Amino acid sequence: MRDALLRGLTHALSNRVMAIATLSDLAGDAGAAATTRSVLASEAGRLDALLQQFRLLSPPPPGPPEPLNVADLLSPLVELAARHPDVAGTPSDIRVAGGVQPAFVDAGHVGRIVPALVIAAMRVARRVRATRVQVDVLGDARWVVIRATAGDAGPTGAQSNEAAAGAPAIGIAETARGACYELLMPTLAAARRRERGSS
Repeated sequence: MRDALLRGLTHALSNRVMAIATLSDLAGDAGAAATTRSVLASEAGRLDALLQQFRLLSPPPPGPPEPLNVADLLSPLVELAARHPDVAGTPSDIRVAGGVQPAFVDAGHVGRIVPALVIAAMRVARRVRATRVQVDVLGDARWVVIRATAGDAGPTGAQSNEAAAGAPAIGIAETARGACYELLMPTLAAARRRERGSS
């Protein structure tokens, strides 16, 4: 997956470089100066976004769990997944339920798993001709879940007791007409309750 994402990112980077090279040729035309400045500013923003995605592609090595608002990480990770050549152009929607608590998880773990789950859902969406992939963040007092759904598939039914016990868990539900992939993570509150109970 990482190799394919790298190919997608380098292709996008080459497009940005080509656009800037073309603009540099036009820069000598005084009449095009205002347009050139506007397009250059746009290209600079796109290059910065690509740089952020290259950084996401190399998450930090595994580390200790920490409080994490997963909704803050989700959009860039979904955008990174969409760079995969097999699924490029597959639209997705992100929904964050109200009142989702912070998870207690290694941020690098989330950065490695979420793109893989979203890419899997996007592949299924193409296979079943679903119009888009739905990515949700939801949970309760014990767990937080990131769910990627394509086509006609419901929740995975993954047992949240694994997440409540302190270990992230993955749930998979696949049918002939769709799929649902979930990453379950313990909440910070559940982790603290567990620590108090073990001391």
